[in-house]
Amino acid sequence: MKRNGGERKQRTLLYMLCHLIKLAVGNSPGMSLLFFLSLMGTGVCTAGNVFFKQNFFDRVEELVRGSTTIGLAVGSGIAMALFLILTLIVQAISELIQNNFSLLVRGQMGKLLNEKAARISPVVFEDNRFLDHVNKAYTGMEAGVEVMCSTLSVCIGEIAYFVFMGSYFFSIKPALLLMFGLSFAPSIVSSVLRRRMYAQLETRSAPYRRKYEYFERCICAREYVKETRLWRAEGFFGKLYRGNLGQYTQLQWRTEKHSELTEVALRFFLLTGYVGTVAMLFYYVFQGEVTVGAFAAVFASLDQLFDRMENVFNYRVGGIMRCFGAAQNFYAFLDLEERGGTDRTPLQRELIELKDLSFTYPNSTESALKEINLTVNKGETVAIVGVNGSGKSTLTRLLLGLFLPTKGQLLIDGKDVKEIAPEALYRGNSVVFQRYQCYKMTVEENTRLSDIDSDKQVKDVLKKADFPLDNGKFTEGLDTMLGKDFGGIDLSGGQWQRLAIARGLYREHDMIVLDEPTAAIDPLEEAEIYRKFAEISKDKTAFIVTHRLGSAKIADRIIVMERGRIVEAGNHEELMEMGGRYRELYEAQAKWYA
Repeated sequence: MKRNGGERKQRTLLYMLCHLIKLAVGNSPGMSLLFFLSLMGTGVCTAGNVFFKQNFFDRVEELVRGSTTIGLAVGSGIAMALFLILTLIVQAISELIQNNFSLLVRGQMGKLLNEKAARISPVVFEDNRFLDHVNKAYTGMEAGVEVMCSTLSVCIGEIAYFVFMGSYFFSIKPALLLMFGLSFAPSIVSSVLRRRMYAQLETRSAPYRRKYEYFERCICAREYVKETRLWRAEGFFGKLYRGNLGQYTQLQWRTEKHSELTEVALRFFLLTGYVGTVAMLFYYVFQGEVTVGAFAAVFASLDQLFDRMENVFNYRVGGIMRCFGAAQNFYAFLDLEERGGTDRTPLQRELIELKDLSFTYPNSTESALKEINLTVNKGETVAIVGVNGSGKSTLTRLLLGLFLPTKGQLLIDGKDVKEIAPEALYRGNSVVFQRYQCYKMTVEENTRLSDIDSDKQVKDVLKKADFPLDNGKFTEGLDTMLGKDFGGIDLSGGQWQRLAIARGLYREHDMIVLDEPTAAIDPLEEAEIYRKFAEISKDKTAFIVTHRLGSAKIADRIIVMERGRIVEAGNHEELMEMGGRYRELYEAQAKWYA
C-alpha cells in the first residue's frame, strides 16, 4: 500500500503525546485542565500520607517516652486518618475525570480516522491489505487513547508521587535515594524491549484477528445466521474461526512468553532494591541516624512504593509499550495516500468522454476494463448490458468518479477526472447500486440520506418508486423504523429495492446510474419502474445497467460489453439488425418468457 513519502513513518512517543494533547485541549480545554490537575493531585496526596504516618509514629514514640501528651498523639492520628480519606476522595474524582477525558480523546481520534477514510480513494477498499490497515487503525485508535492516558498518568501522577517520595528519602538519608534510583534503571531497558516486541506482534497478528472476527460474525451475526443454519455451515465456519484464532493466539503466546521472562528479571532487580533499602534503614536506625518514627513511616510505605514502581514499569509502562506499537498503526493510516484532484469548479456534465480507458483492480493482473472509448452527451440515456463479469458495474463506478482510470482518460466537460476534486466530482451524481444498503433507520431517514439538505417531498419520491407507504404496514408513516435490530419492521427484498430507488431519485442530480437495482422485482413491475425512470430522467444523463434486455429498450443507446470491452453499440433496432451478440442474448432471454 502506497503512503505519502513511500515508507511508513514512525512516530515517537513524544510526538504522539503532543498531538493527542493538542487534540484534547483544542476540543475541551476545561476538561483537559481538570485531567492534569487530577493526576497531580492523586500523586501528591498518595505520597503525602508518609508525612502524616511519620508524624503519628513520632508522637506515639514520644508518648511512650513521656515527652508529649496523649492529645497530640491522638490529634496526629486523626490528621492521618482525615488525610487518608481526602486521598480516597481525590482518587475517586480523578478516576471519573480520567474516564471522561479518555472518551473525549477517543471521539476526536475517531473523527480524524473517519475524515481520513473519506479522503482515500474508494478503489483501495477493494484491496485486502487496505482492509488490514483499517482494522489495525481502529485497534490503534483505542491503543492511542491508552498510550496517552497511561503515559500522562505516569508522567504526572506517578512522577509526582516518586519525586515526593524521593525528596522525603533524601531528607532522611541521601543514600536511600540512591538505592531507590538504582532500582529504576533495569525497568527502563525492559520497557524498550517490550515496545519492540508488541509493535512486531500487532503487525503480524492483525490479518488473523480480522479473519477470525469475520468468521465469528458468519456464525453469530443476524445477517448470516439464517443461511448458516440452513446449510449447517456452523462447523465449517467454526473450523476457520478456530484456525485463525489459533494462529492469533500463538503469536500472542510467543510475545507474552518473552515479555514474562523480561518481567521476571525486572522483579529480581526490584526485589534487590527493596531488600537493599530495608537493610540500609536497619543500619541507620541502629546507628541512631534515623528516628524510629521515620523508620516506621518509610518501612510502612516501602511495600506501596515498590508495588507502585513495579506497577509503573511492569504493567503501566509495559502496557504503554504494548499499545504504542498498535497506536503507530493509527498514524500509519493517517499517512496513507489520499485521492488527488484540486479543481472544485461545479460540473455541468454537458459531455462525458472515455478515451482508450482501461482499469485494473488492486492486486489483479487482469484488466477489468480494456480500451473503452465512449462519448455521452447530456440528456442521453445509455443502457449497459452484458453477461456477469463483463465489466458493467466497474464501468459505472468510473463514470460516477468512485474509481479512476488505470490507463487512458475519462473527461467531463473536457476536464480529466484525475484533476477534479472528489467533492466536485460526486456533486450532482446519483446512483442505485445492485447491492444497495438496508439502513436500520426510519423510512424518511433512509430516503433523505442521499441528500440531507434537500427540501424535496419524501412522499412524492416514494410514490414515484412505487414504495407501498400506505399499505397499513407502516403504522408510523415516514417515521416507521426499519429493521428489527432497533425494534422496527422488516421489509421484503422488493420493498427494500424500491426504497433504494427512491433514495437515488431523491438526490438532486444531473446524472444518475441504475446498477441492476430491480433484481428482486418481477419483469412487469420492472418495466413500469424503468418507464417512470425515463420520464423522471428526461433532460438528465442516465446509465442503466441491466441483465434483462427488454428493459434496455427505453435507452437512447445500448452498449454491449464482453470481457471488459465494448463489443457493440446502438439502439435496440440497430443491434437486432446487426445480428451479433446483443441479438443472441435478447433471443435467448425471449425464450424464458415464451
